[in-house]
Amino acid sequence: MTLSDNPKDVARKFYDSYNEQNLHVSFERYVAADAQNHAMGGAYDRAGWLETDSSLFGAFADFSMTILDQIAEDDKVATRWMMKLTQRAEFFGVPSTGRTAVMTGTAVDRVSDGKIAEHWLDLDFAGFLQQLAPPQ
Repeated sequence: MTLSDNPKDVARKFYDSYNEQNLHVSFERYVAADAQNHAMGGAYDRAGWLETDSSLFGAFADFSMTILDQIAEDDKVATRWMMKLTQRAEFFGVPSTGRTAVMTGTAVDRVSDGKIAEHWLDLDFAGFLQQLAPPQ
């Protein structure tokens, strides 16, 4: 295993690369072509995962991804992260309010041949959407 194939390094570089806001490059570099994303209650292929995450960049500005914790064992890496985003366009039916919100998540990624082959994610998506909602 080379340093670049080390599962923890691959996962860290992948999540850090979100700050560059070029997901097509990030996915090409760090996500296997046949990767499976098991997040949000269903299995997504790589294209579906890329499309879903790309929707964030269209709706939010001032995007920042921070890795809070990371633990690795064999080919699996658990990463707890936080994204801070400022809404600039409608997102999942929530009109833009210009509010800044924080989304937290914990991902487990299986790395094979230096790329993420499988991805599981638990995140507080409902809490994130509530932060964006206009005050009642």
